Amino acid sequence: MSVNFQQGYPRILFFSSSYCTPCKPVEEMLKRINISMFGKKLYIEKIDVEKNYQLTKEYKITSLPTVIVAGRRLSLNIQEEDIIDAILYGFISSVKI
Repeated sequence: MSVNFQQGYPRILFFSSSYCTPCKPVEEMLKRINISMFGKKLYIEKIDVEKNYQLTKEYKITSLPTVIVAGRRLSLNIQEEDIIDAILYGFISSVKI
């Protein structure tokens, strides 16, 4: 899977739904990381699985919350360090040597 960038930053797909209780803390984590580490420059696309069946199927989402960044899939028990590592991996993998 290729890394998608938005204005030089890895694009983050955040799959959630209105009924997903564990999604809220992950959403807050993403916002906090975006503000504190990246000056609100990350592009976080929140995808409601109830309203976006096609994307949910395309990305084979089977559990919530799911975060996809730089081709890395994070699901269940998502930690802040995991998100940061995936974002940094996105930057590193984009460098051509």
